Amino acid sequence: MLKKLFYYLKWIIIKFIKDDVMALSSQLAFSLVFSFFPFLIFIISLIGYMKLQSNDVLTVLNIVLPSDVLTLINDTVIHIVNTKNSKILFLSLIFTIWTARSGFQAVIRGINMAYGLKEKRSKLKLYSMSILCTFGLMLIILLTTMLLIFGHIIGSFLVYTFQLSNSFSLVWDILRYILIFLSISFIFATVYKYTPSIKLKWREVIAGTFTATFGLIIVSICFAFYVNNFSNYSLLYGSIGAVIALLTWLFILSNIIIIGGEVNAIVYKKNK
Repeated sequence: MLKKLFYYLKWIIIKFIKDDVMALSSQLAFSLVFSFFPFLIFIISLIGYMKLQSNDVLTVLNIVLPSDVLTLINDTVIHIVNTKNSKILFLSLIFTIWTARSGFQAVIRGINMAYGLKEKRSKLKLYSMSILCTFGLMLIILLTTMLLIFGHIIGSFLVYTFQLSNSFSLVWDILRYILIFLSISFIFATVYKYTPSIKLKWREVIAGTFTATFGLIIVSICFAFYVNNFSNYSLLYGSIGAVIALLTWLFILSNIIIIGGEVNAIVYKKNK
């Protein structure tokens, strides 16, 4: 078992260097930076139509974002939640799709490179796939946000409606985090299955899916903890410290997404 683990780690490092994952991740992170704020505006604009206070939204974002990044978007969140504007909602959706699309094309190139494939699909199909992946990512993030923000409210509603015991609240809290984990896994599995220029089975993308999902969760929590407790980007970089923290976080996550594809490619080639 240990020997097998070292085998995969060795090939992940080799492929990481050979396929220039850092360069691809930089491109993806660059696109994600441009799509981050429009998507944030889109999500918060949706929340603004619900009976929810801006402080509730900021409390949830504080769980997954470093404090420097939260400081950067604090005023934007408060303004959008308190100002309901359908034009902002529509325009932010369009701009998010357009900017994130180019980022997903970097993912497609990276995963094809991992499998040693040349792209054979038409430009139209690639653009369509990039947009569909963007929609899928948005849907999962929306679902995850709703479970984080409204999870407790939904649990209380279920207890009251079906006359369930108070112990159900604990079960529900565990269940909603499992749902979030499965949602993230599903979108990664979909991306890894359909983006390569080769037909893959669902079981052939399991390894990379769980690598990326666990990596995303662990790195996000650890990076937020590190920034909040051991590093002060604002002190080091001044007024742009929050932007640097956001760029670093997105760059790390971009690496994780592409590494997941590399893991799938290594497992696929070994099994063949």
